[in-house]
Amino acid sequence: MINPSHDPIALYERYKSAQPFPHIVIEEFLIPGFAEFIVSELDSCDVGSWRRDDHSDQVEKLWMDDPDLLPAMTASAMLDMNSAAACHFFSVLTGIKELQPDAHYLGGGVHVTLPSGYLGVHADFNLHPDTGMHRRVNALLFLNKDWDPAWNGQLELWSRDHKQPVVSLTPDFNRLVAFTITDDAFHGVPKPLACPPQRKRFSLALYYYTAERPDEEKAPFHWAAWQKVED
Repeated sequence: MINPSHDPIALYERYKSAQPFPHIVIEEFLIPGFAEFIVSELDSCDVGSWRRDDHSDQVEKLWMDDPDLLPAMTASAMLDMNSAAACHFFSVLTGIKELQPDAHYLGGGVHVTLPSGYLGVHADFNLHPDTGMHRRVNALLFLNKDWDPAWNGQLELWSRDHKQPVVSLTPDFNRLVAFTITDDAFHGVPKPLACPPQRKRFSLALYYYTAERPDEEKAPFHWAAWQKVED
């Protein structure tokens, strides 16, 4: 399902040299026809029963991490992104060897943000609470046709001192953003969505793990570390 035109070896240097931390943006990440099919499924999907955890830093954001409760092609994409082939692709792309999937998609799966929703700037949890594996890479695939930047919803990658956004990415259709997870890889969608009432912001979120990580990146377990930032 990953577009075969993407060569992770050729993309590696761009990934490693990106600022404010290693990341890459890949357009038309999935085979286009397949991505179109997923969008059509999600646009007609009832998200009312999806999981949610609203608090001051996360508002009107829901997610579904169970493929059995998703439309068929969307579920197939989730499973494919957890396959050995996908893990190999992201290992080569990032230079992080032996990336492993999370079979239970903890915190991942399909995300949807509703009008007025936002996600505060944060660094992600660092260890899987069940397996003890180290979280190393996020891969976020945006699934929004004809998204108007005036509606907000941009993913922002912030400086390591969390003082300012360095990169702002509109959640355009079939655009993938992958980035390395460390305790200073701050990111978020902090501006409330201003899209029409009938629109939603969809993304597919996959997280990849390793059994170990460099000693200088290790820290005791923590959940998301939310940051207070200037408007």
